[in-house]
Amino acid sequence: MIESRYLMAKISAGQKQRQSSFGFLMQVIARRIDATMKEELAKIDVDVKLFANLMVLSDRDGITQKELGHLLEFPDYFTSRNVDALIDAGLAERRPDPNSRRSVLVFLTDKGRKKATELPRVIQKVNSQFLEPLKSSEKKAIIQLLHKVGGIPEGGDPNL
Repeated sequence: MIESRYLMAKISAGQKQRQSSFGFLMQVIARRIDATMKEELAKIDVDVKLFANLMVLSDRDGITQKELGHLLEFPDYFTSRNVDALIDAGLAERRPDPNSRRSVLVFLTDKGRKKATELPRVIQKVNSQFLEPLKSSEKKAIIQLLHKVGGIPEGGDPNL
């Protein structure tokens, strides 16, 4: 269960206003989830920056760097750095694209595939930790609402 880190104290009008802001709340929650993911991923020796890349490549191995960046909604320079880091860690490799002399494909190595199999357990643990205060119906509702706010179709978005 997520517990407040602070004793109940009077909050200012500005704090109250911020804490009523959807964007502010999303940022706070995202930072807290990110910090928890960093801790949990460190236990299996995975950098949080590489986590999403590993997840996508475990599902769609052998895609271009550009496709990887598009699926993660990362800029090209960031994707390039992440792929370099995956390669440096021995988790991925670049191979020539047989359909284009100008591009390369990114593949997980055996080590990368093995590491990727450990990720769903971490995701489940962190998600459960943050959603624990909610009833089952509320968990389903919050995911549906986030899909709606994010413009993600009911059946999912193949571009994510």
